[in-house]
Amino acid sequence: MIFKLETNLGRQHTVSPFNQLYQKYNFSTANNVPPKSEVFSQPIKPEEVKAVPEPAPAKEEKKKEPKAPKEPKPAAEPKQPKGGKKPADEGPKLDEVWEVYTKCDVRVGKIVECGPQPESDKLYIEKIDLGEPEGPRTILSGLNGKIPIDEMLSGLVIVFANLKPRPLAGTLSNGMVMCASNEDHSVVELVRPPEGSKPGDRVQLTGNPILGQPVSEDRQEILNPKKKYAERFLEKLVTNDNCEATYNGVTLQTSAGVLKSKSLKNVHIA
Repeated sequence: MIFKLETNLGRQHTVSPFNQLYQKYNFSTANNVPPKSEVFSQPIKPEEVKAVPEPAPAKEEKKKEPKAPKEPKPAAEPKQPKGGKKPADEGPKLDEVWEVYTKCDVRVGKIVECGPQPESDKLYIEKIDLGEPEGPRTILSGLNGKIPIDEMLSGLVIVFANLKPRPLAGTLSNGMVMCASNEDHSVVELVRPPEGSKPGDRVQLTGNPILGQPVSEDRQEILNPKKKYAERFLEKLVTNDNCEATYNGVTLQTSAGVLKSKSLKNVHIA
């Protein structure tokens, strides 16, 4: 190694520490020295020169366009009940006594058939015309033995028309004929509308104390027994000193005049 370094540096080789070894093994360094031209003058082949890759062009940064401001969301519409129906306008709040009256559907009727109910000696089974397209209703009344059949069939009567139907002695009754009676129910009289009234007319309050208007002539939905509308209505129904039917002190009437019993004064109507 020392010999090679000295040779490459162009220095004359002096004594080598390895001369004795060279002599022992008959080794000569003369044949191992590469010519200077080979060491320094060997040309570099073009294929050995590695091409330096050109730097890749810098990517152009895309300018971010400013985002347009979000439009405010429209106010949500109020939810509607299932079925797509909009809630009905309930109108002004009524006092309870008048609200009860508007819920109870009382109408003029005409009994077209009347006879004893075969399963009971106290009931009549009646067919009553209320001016409805379905035809006369079947209604049972506990008036057998109280009012003769011929009186039942004469003139007009008043019917509580939107009570929940209920079976009586095996027959479904769809309403109630309104009567005045004394305290022990020994005397019972039909409440009658005046002549000129028509089957189907809704009974009104004289003077229109409910918002100054007559109650609607539309048929009312069947009363929910749990809300006790019928009970609250009936407790306010009485005759006055003139045998006129009243609700909460206001007389009941049709377009033809006031409803009356035959002779009973200051008694309940049911």
